[in-house]
Amino acid sequence: MTKLLPMEGRMKNETVIQQLIETVDRFPDREVFKEKKFGRWEGITWQGLYEEIMLLGRGLIQVGVERGDGFVILGNNCTRWVISDLAAIAVGAIPAGIYTTNSPEQCAYIAGHCEASVAVVQNDQQLQKFKEVREQLPKLKAIILMEGSDEDEMVYRWEDVLDMGRSVEESELQARYEALKASDVGTLVYTSGTTGNPKGVMLTHENIIWTSMTMLNFENITEKDEWLSYLPLSHIAEQ
Repeated sequence: MTKLLPMEGRMKNETVIQQLIETVDRFPDREVFKEKKFGRWEGITWQGLYEEIMLLGRGLIQVGVERGDGFVILGNNCTRWVISDLAAIAVGAIPAGIYTTNSPEQCAYIAGHCEASVAVVQNDQQLQKFKEVREQLPKLKAIILMEGSDEDEMVYRWEDVLDMGRSVEESELQARYEALKASDVGTLVYTSGTTGNPKGVMLTHENIIWTSMTMLNFENITEKDEWLSYLPLSHIAEQ
């Protein structure tokens, strides 16, 4: 089990990962997401979510993700989308979501523009888009499949990356996310591209946390409320 840092000595919740850790401290056993699989609702607690984020983050280090790398996610809304996003942030990469309806050429533009070293895709259908354009993406080191497997040496199963993470010391990942600052870019959000190619909007940790907290206060949202996820996670409002 991944251990949380003791409260004393921690920095203020100035980054997304520090905010995550604080939330796990407060509500470790509370369900954060429920996802329907094969007709049944399955939940994950804050503690379970945190552990998989940190294990995937260690796996990303093993795959070769460096601080400041671009990182793209192509898939429908699901728990693994969020885990991928937060694991990328934890290692110091800058994630960007891609709409599932995007063409291979549109995927290549976004992944190339943000200089993505890793792409996480949901299934074989989305994988084929990257296979079609990967020669246009010299920075791309690996593609991670949320579901299924592929014999291509560049493609990793989700479970394999988690296994790879077990060989990386927790302290190595901890050093990465403790080095993050409020002013660092936390995520990229690409516009729909209706006036040409999509534009990458840089949002810092401070941007994300301030906007989230403002929304919570304005709408009087509490931890007891439940939300239905319906906007695509590549849209900033859903994130």
